[in-house]
Amino acid sequence: MTTLGRYPRVVPDSPALDYPYNALPGVDQDTFVRSNIAVTQCTSDLTATGTGVAIGTRIFLRKTDVVTNITFVSGNTAAATLTNWWHALYSPAGALIAQTADQGSAAWAANTAKKLALSTPYTVAADGWYIVATSTTASTVQTMIGCAPIVTATASVHAGSLAPGFTFGSSLAGTAPATTGSLTAVAKCPLAIVS
Repeated sequence: MTTLGRYPRVVPDSPALDYPYNALPGVDQDTFVRSNIAVTQCTSDLTATGTGVAIGTRIFLRKTDVVTNITFVSGNTAAATLTNWWHALYSPAGALIAQTADQGSAAWAANTAKKLALSTPYTVAADGWYIVATSTTASTVQTMIGCAPIVTATASVHAGSLAPGFTFGSSLAGTAPATTGSLTAVAKCPLAIVS
């Protein structure tokens, strides 16, 4: 008799026990990839943020995870006349760890995943809710794929809970700010994937 059924790996690494360990269907559970929400829960074409404003979300990372890439997915509206766009990784406290290269005027079409490499891979020093963010400076900022949380005010969920989606900064152009500063909770949570 077994209490684990057919699960062959270490119990703490079970997707059921460590959600969202790997919430991407078809990706082997031994491959390092983390998503903030399961792709099957992404039903919303989230409204765009303002130009030069970062939109972010939290993703749980484990000590010794090595983050090399960050992916965000555009919705039904493509970006137009871009001048700057990038992704970035921040500590749980909001300090910049690394960002991707500024993509400048490179296109970001509708319904397109943009997987960008960080300037240097980051080995996670401690378990925690890290922040991943993206910012676009353009005449039209792309919409994002994600979900619309029922609650944006963190205190009403549970003491100590954090907003699932938020914006920060203004006129950010091609460089991620050294800290996120004040976060503004919003009723939209973009799908974010780190690998």
